[in-house]
Amino acid sequence: MTEIQSGGTAIDEMAPSTEGMNGSLLSVRDLQTHFFSREGVVKAVDGVSFDIKPGEILGIAGESGCGKSVTSQSILRILPKNGKIVGGEILFQNEDQLIDLATEDADGRVLRDIRGKDIAMIFQEPMSAFSPVHTVGDQIIETIRIHQEVSKEEAHDQAIEMLRRVGMPNPARNIDEYTFNLSGGMRQRAMVALSLSCRPKLLIADEPTTAVDVTIQAQMLELLRDIQADLGMAIIMITHDLGVIAELTDRVMIMYLGKEVEHGTVEDVFHRPQHPYTRGLLASIPKMEPGRVEIEPIEGVVPNPYAMPSGCKFHTRCPDFIEGVCERHEPPLTAVGRGHEVSCFLYGGREALE
Repeated sequence: MTEIQSGGTAIDEMAPSTEGMNGSLLSVRDLQTHFFSREGVVKAVDGVSFDIKPGEILGIAGESGCGKSVTSQSILRILPKNGKIVGGEILFQNEDQLIDLATEDADGRVLRDIRGKDIAMIFQEPMSAFSPVHTVGDQIIETIRIHQEVSKEEAHDQAIEMLRRVGMPNPARNIDEYTFNLSGGMRQRAMVALSLSCRPKLLIADEPTTAVDVTIQAQMLELLRDIQADLGMAIIMITHDLGVIAELTDRVMIMYLGKEVEHGTVEDVFHRPQHPYTRGLLASIPKMEPGRVEIEPIEGVVPNPYAMPSGCKFHTRCPDFIEGVCERHEPPLTAVGRGHEVSCFLYGGREALE
């Protein structure tokens, strides 16, 4: 049995099952993350499962509030204080150890060793990732020295080299700058350099192009693609921008209200979308025609997270709603092609209700 490390102690009898890993670097199984407040409980992530293999790029897409960012926060165990993983597994294959990140102490040694070294994250806003009272270089150097046994001089040289690789202008000078003295594009590049400074096995990019203009966005995507090919790392790209998904990723998972509704290759999901929500998202992309911009919005509004609808969470907005079924039951994930799954009663699952 693969050894699992928990709190620094090797435990065989409590090791999670490796069944279904199939060479995956990360396997998320039935993840459930809830937020607790006086108003009630929000099921931000409600039974999500996916795998990512070494060197693969997975996109997670959906409207704001669908649970994309909470999924990434759950993986790294950096949830807000009122957030808690209440079910599921987050299995990470770290060399010869299979670690269930969901059961580890969020402040313990195991996760401290993994964060930044084996799993790193690019945040949506660079100013929230850097300390304003320390230089960019100091923070990259500190990250390197936490996870590698190198001198300060060696870490300094590595930091300059990483800034150079991500396209930072004059890295030997800008390594000593504070983030507030850098432009938006330079801050983004500094954040990528910080995230990649220890050559992680998995990079989570949470809306990395949202706060920048289209020119910098194109540069960022090209940068991520080049570095991914160079370092061979896996990437989880979290975004509401389907154009980013189409340009960068191998596979895509579409989420709605904490649920996985469709999952497949970019080719399948973009050219053969099956779920009504996926079709709605694709139809809502502006179509440029001479003299006008055509947009087809998804009808209805996102339900109150404290009062989720029963059955399929999308049935209140669905043009293909099946009365007596969709509002009463949650549809199972159904295979509609090789590696292409959809959670919708249009494609199966109704026979089990009869």
